[in-house]
Amino acid sequence: MTFKGKLIAGLASASAVLLLVAVLAYWSLMRNSEDRRWVTHTHVVIEKLGDVRTSMTDAETGEHGYILTGDDLYLAPYETGLGGARQSLKDVRELTADNPRQQEALGRLEPLVTARLGELQDRINIRRESGMEAGITAVREGNGKELMDKIRTEIAGMREEEGRLLALRSAELEVSSRTARTIIVTGEGLGFFFLFIAGLIIHREMGRRARAEEDIRKLNADLERRVAERTAELAERAQDLERSNMELQQFAYVASHDLQEPLRTISSFTQLLAKRYQDKLDDKAREFINFAVDGCKRMQTLINDLLAFSRVGTQGKPLVPVSCDAVLDRVLKSLKLAIEDSGAVIKRDPLPVVLADEGQLGQLFQNLITNAVKFRSNDSPRIQISAERNGRDWKLLVRDNGIGIAPEQSDRIFVIFQRLHTKTQYPGTGIGLAMCKKIAERHGGRIWVEPSPEGGSIFYFTIGDGEMMNVKETDSRELRLTATTN
Repeated sequence: MTFKGKLIAGLASASAVLLLVAVLAYWSLMRNSEDRRWVTHTHVVIEKLGDVRTSMTDAETGEHGYILTGDDLYLAPYETGLGGARQSLKDVRELTADNPRQQEALGRLEPLVTARLGELQDRINIRRESGMEAGITAVREGNGKELMDKIRTEIAGMREEEGRLLALRSAELEVSSRTARTIIVTGEGLGFFFLFIAGLIIHREMGRRARAEEDIRKLNADLERRVAERTAELAERAQDLERSNMELQQFAYVASHDLQEPLRTISSFTQLLAKRYQDKLDDKAREFINFAVDGCKRMQTLINDLLAFSRVGTQGKPLVPVSCDAVLDRVLKSLKLAIEDSGAVIKRDPLPVVLADEGQLGQLFQNLITNAVKFRSNDSPRIQISAERNGRDWKLLVRDNGIGIAPEQSDRIFVIFQRLHTKTQYPGTGIGLAMCKKIAERHGGRIWVEPSPEGGSIFYFTIGDGEMMNVKETDSRELRLTATTN
């Protein structure tokens, strides 16, 4: 097997194994997280059960203090315990909704708590109405201790059940944690193993190539000795080859300073090759040459579009009040031939003055109108351009009757290089709408697309009100003038 084949096979095997390890690690971590959540859940239930018992004790303490003193200050712990007990019971019921045993125990506990709290309230009322002796008598004759013993027994039983669940869940958490650690350590070990194997293969390949290079150096030395004995013709050819190599090196050095220049050079030399050897090339070769030239042109277009895309935010002009009507007039004039060739009908409403970079606003209009003409349906393109007030700003729209855009693709089309059709169906670089989005965002607005009820698409974009800015500037100048006069 060749070095390339070994490398590809090794990378494929390593990727498959590491992917499996990653999936298992993810699964184990999710399992561990779920087990940890249940352990925490059990602790919360135990804590809430403890809160029930504490709240009941607080309520009893407040009730006893009030009966002995008649001071309303002792009712504060009672009220706190009353609300805390009820809320804690509610929390426990919600937390144990999936546990029939605990729900059954709650069915026994809640009436006891309600009865005990009712008894406390009755004693407080007796103390308030009949005095301390009556209140103390009510305490002695009541069954508060029996109720509290039952409450403590039920709470103890529920805490015991939660303790049992806590032990089980803690054991499951330990198992899942151990499994996760094992998988992660195994994955790291496999990763280091594959790195070692890759390093070993590369080391062996480098050794093989070093030996091959040494053989080549020896062969070159032998060839040099033989070349020295060759005829002048061979020496002259060697000199020609050296000159050719120097020229190629110089060309590569110059070409590397400009990305556009290599493309123009490739295109020019390819066309020259086709012209010079026209009679020696078959149709297939000429087709290949045309493909190469077309590829260079498309690459130049792509580079220019990318350059224009990058300059939107870095070389834009300041935003000033601009007439959309005037900008649209210039755009339609520049697109006159394309509009006439397609038979497009463009209707326009009066457009506002907006706060914009005139050149970029024109680029936005041009891209949207060009797309409406390019992505047309079987009917002649019909394009409607209008505007409507959008709060303090303007919302402009470009409506067409073209092939339309699926709703699920409405965000994707504004991503750079994202195309919904092949280049053979509709030419382009996939940058136009991304540039529109960047221009709209630079102007503090946004752009989106919606399906048109009559078919086709409606592109909306928002932009600031230029006339409002003029009003603000005028008001500011008048204010400064008034201040100066005063």
